[in-house]
Amino acid sequence: MRIKFPVTITRDFWIGKYEVTQGEFSAVLGRNPSHFPGEPNRPVEKVSFFDASAYCAAITQRERQAGRLPAGYEYRLPSEAEWEYACRAGTTNLFSFGDDPSVAYQFAWTAENSETTTHPVGLKRPNPWGLYDMHGNVWEWCLDWFAPYPAAPLTNPAGPASSKFKVFRGGGWNQDIEYARAANRFMMSPSNGIHFVGFRLALGQIHSSPTQ
Repeated sequence: MRIKFPVTITRDFWIGKYEVTQGEFSAVLGRNPSHFPGEPNRPVEKVSFFDASAYCAAITQRERQAGRLPAGYEYRLPSEAEWEYACRAGTTNLFSFGDDPSVAYQFAWTAENSETTTHPVGLKRPNPWGLYDMHGNVWEWCLDWFAPYPAAPLTNPAGPASSKFKVFRGGGWNQDIEYARAANRFMMSPSNGIHFVGFRLALGQIHSSPTQ
């Protein structure tokens, strides 16, 4: 639900169990922009939206060439609606683990427990669908351009066709748990990379989407 209007997703998609790591990113693109290097299983960060999209495109090309990707499918960033659907994992609470922030340390690296750094992915408990670090560690880029939510029911929303900022979700190591709520959203220029924003892969059928 968005401001009491329903959002419906009718297209199947898959989403990464973990945030993309520094080791995965550097193996594919040959570089590691991260502010916190030295541990390949930490999430890659300081990546722009364009960096994240380049990684998705490279994975798509690699898997197609290897014959592992069905025709008409691509790896990409999740839409904002897909991301929140996956984060909530069937729940309607502030967080996928409920409404009590005092138990967040079991699920999330945030300012309260991160010791001002990222941590290897998958060390905390997953959400009910087995997805790790949906709250905290690093924020995660989404496909959508940022705009206020339309006050209407939506099906497969993809955001506006263009804008100034791209959306990222999920909270990070540098901010309090309240910013990692399932519904919380933030935005940044797609050309910017900062040391608390990374991403995770989604996989789905190719369909028309706003210009990136």
